[in-house]
Amino acid sequence: MMNNPRDGGGGTSPGSEYDSEGDDVLAPLPDDLLIHACDMHNENKIQSQSLPIHDGSSRIPLGHEDVPFSSYPPAEPEHSQQDAPTIAASRRRSLQPDSGRPIFPVRNPTKQDLVHARKLLETLQKEHGFTIPDRGNLDDPCIMWKEGKPDYTIADLHFLLGKTKNHPSGSLEQYVENFIKTWEMEATHKEFYQWTTVDQYDYEVQANGGRAFSAEEAPWVGNYNWLLSTCDKTLYDSTKETFESSHGKFRYAFPEGFPFEVLEVFSGPPKISFSWRHWAVFSGEYEGNKGDGETINMTGFGVVSLNEDKKAKKIEIYYDPDGFMNVLRGKDESRDGVDRGMAFGQPIAGGLDSLGCMMAEIELEEEDEEETEKGGSSSRCPFSGMTS
Repeated sequence: MMNNPRDGGGGTSPGSEYDSEGDDVLAPLPDDLLIHACDMHNENKIQSQSLPIHDGSSRIPLGHEDVPFSSYPPAEPEHSQQDAPTIAASRRRSLQPDSGRPIFPVRNPTKQDLVHARKLLETLQKEHGFTIPDRGNLDDPCIMWKEGKPDYTIADLHFLLGKTKNHPSGSLEQYVENFIKTWEMEATHKEFYQWTTVDQYDYEVQANGGRAFSAEEAPWVGNYNWLLSTCDKTLYDSTKETFESSHGKFRYAFPEGFPFEVLEVFSGPPKISFSWRHWAVFSGEYEGNKGDGETINMTGFGVVSLNEDKKAKKIEIYYDPDGFMNVLRGKDESRDGVDRGMAFGQPIAGGLDSLGCMMAEIELEEEDEEETEKGGSSSRCPFSGMTS
């Protein structure tokens, strides 16, 4: 069992300087469980592994929008600069062998994944006027991270690619979105006594009008378990899951994260009410059901009651957990809410479908930079690839 969230027995683990949400980020999995979703054909291969238990002295192996960088996959042999673009393209993981779409996993990204993700973020910011989510001061040296400081680079990439709203800077919508993202980050990575978004002594959470979880238990069970506490027990029994196991299941299902956005805000502090959207590409596996790359959209409503210091006293979330779990278990198709009257806008930046073209442009720029460094004056045709 996990230690009491008020004890604060965490610590920074060596070598965990990178952490890629989901909308969320967790610790690297044990080496023998680091299997890319495309290779996960055998459910028993995962379920037979025993998960380490957090006793306050060891790292939590599983942790919502991102995951720290680790040494997996192993470093590839060094190659000449001339071969670099070709190697980058060949090692790029794809959802299906012939899909051609690059995959940026939030769990254990390679160094090259992070380099390319940063370039893509810069491009998206310039082209669409996007801003990177503000999750507070992640560089605060006083924070006792459960497993090392998280890096939200890749989580932010998937968020910017898939979001349907671009809230103005300084707007109430942006404030609420950043508040929720900061709260999610803290619930995943920080010991409860260091959370800055909640009232430490008067805090509770509740899903769909069900059981309310207090400050003594909510951080301990984890966000997934209280959010799914009203779900049909045959689909998901939260009483049989731990913080670690619940996060692990959804990271296996969604290798590319589980981003979150605020759609509309209907009232501001002290009682914030808003609609939201969570989405993910089901390219992994959930308890033996292999996803086929469909995008699962989930929408809902939230109410956050704040105290005078703008700390959350109560968080209430309303949505359809059964429909979500039926898709993950292969009992239903993801219809993106269309047949239920939910209005989904199109991703402003084109979603994951735009990644292939963006990556091709980045690799083309890398080739041109190499030619320039070599003193060449040739130019490359963006269509034929020929130089002149």
